[in-house]
Amino acid sequence: MLMLPELIVVVTAFALLVVDLLVSERRKPILPMIALAGIAAALVAAWMLPQSGQLLGGRFAVDSVSRWFRIIFLIAGGLTIAVSADSLNGRGAFRPAALSSRAEFCLILLFNLAGMLFLAGARDLVTLYVSLELATIPLFLLAAWRRDVESSEAGLKYVILGALGSAFLLYGLGVLYGLTGEMRLEAMSGALRAGPAFWLGVGMVVAGVGFKLTLVPFHLWAADVYQGAPTQVTAYLSVASKGAGLALLFHVLYRILAPLAPHWDGVIAVLAALTMTVGNFAAIVQKNIKRLMAFSAISQAGYLLLGFLGHDGAPGRGVAAMLFYLLVYVVTNLAAFAVIIWYSGETGREKIEDYRGLSKTHPLMALAMMVALFGLAGIPPLAGFVGKFFLFSVASKAGLHWLVGLAAINSTVSLYYYLGIVRRMYIEPAGAEDRAVRVSPMLATVLAITTLASVILGVVPVFFETISFQTADWLKGTLW
Repeated sequence: MLMLPELIVVVTAFALLVVDLLVSERRKPILPMIALAGIAAALVAAWMLPQSGQLLGGRFAVDSVSRWFRIIFLIAGGLTIAVSADSLNGRGAFRPAALSSRAEFCLILLFNLAGMLFLAGARDLVTLYVSLELATIPLFLLAAWRRDVESSEAGLKYVILGALGSAFLLYGLGVLYGLTGEMRLEAMSGALRAGPAFWLGVGMVVAGVGFKLTLVPFHLWAADVYQGAPTQVTAYLSVASKGAGLALLFHVLYRILAPLAPHWDGVIAVLAALTMTVGNFAAIVQKNIKRLMAFSAISQAGYLLLGFLGHDGAPGRGVAAMLFYLLVYVVTNLAAFAVIIWYSGETGREKIEDYRGLSKTHPLMALAMMVALFGLAGIPPLAGFVGKFFLFSVASKAGLHWLVGLAAINSTVSLYYYLGIVRRMYIEPAGAEDRAVRVSPMLATVLAITTLASVILGVVPVFFETISFQTADWLKGTLW
């Protein structure tokens, strides 16, 4: 039963293939609905199942941290399929933005989602690496989904650099295995001894994790891949790769390197500072909205790293703050991308200046976009502000006040380029060619849910307190 969410997702993926063979073309618009139903069932199972237990001789286990990772992954996958439903079913005025092969698209996304779910519960090196590859390889296919030059180039760049990142990670994990002779993550932590080979292995692992999380200086692939991939895939990439990278970093830091975790604050602080600074300042000069969101995602990875600081006193607060902000980021970022997907699908435009006058032609879409962007910037009382407050508190309690100041400055910088989009939507006049276009009920529902969630998560503290209580109890009982 502990593996029920993963099994539901895999069974749903194969069910899509069978249904695709049996139904006529006129009825194939139900395929994304079947995928959504499977993800919803998996989400209920992940929420209702016990919060602890293990399978396969301890190679797969569930605890409160992996439970929350699973819930967040399922929410991200469900929202992505929901915002992609119109494109999968051929709706939208701009035909090149449509996605072909709806069954195969949902199938590959579900297998990627299954890999992330298995990654959250992995407890030995083989399970960890195989799950990570299952959560990575489908993204290469999705990035090259459209049959055009830009999408093919994005897929090629992603697969080359992704293979390089996976090679670094595998080599590093191999070195750590050679030093310990252990496959179980917790067993490795008790057998590690510092030395040249140890630091080589750790450095390789950091490089591999840095690629998954788009940490500076391992971020150079992100902007080109985000711009060239289909917008629906870019939306999923921006949250899926972050979630998988954070789950991988959690396993490395809190399971394999658990005895050394209190000594990693300096390394994490430097990576966080570089990532948020480079991401925010690079976003200022972008003209394409997908490239801007790519550098925005890079800067958000820097903020998320703050949750791994401060291991003395109450270590669970940092992990809880990271999980809470990841949930907020998934909801808020996908709300912004829902508007981008709709706009590019109806007009074929992806430049920031093309959003001028959107509030005149589509006031509710402009409002949803503004709320999402303000949430990413951390404007109160939205959930982004609350999430950043908890993360900044973690860094402050760790004594890294300079990092808190730098993070606050970066949040102010991000407000500049987010406000640039809002200014174009609300102040600049609409072009003569701009006209009102329809919004599907599915997209309107997704935007309503994500917009309300970005507000409710900020004003109702019970969500963070629930995550904090569960993760603190687990961490205190197992590591400290």
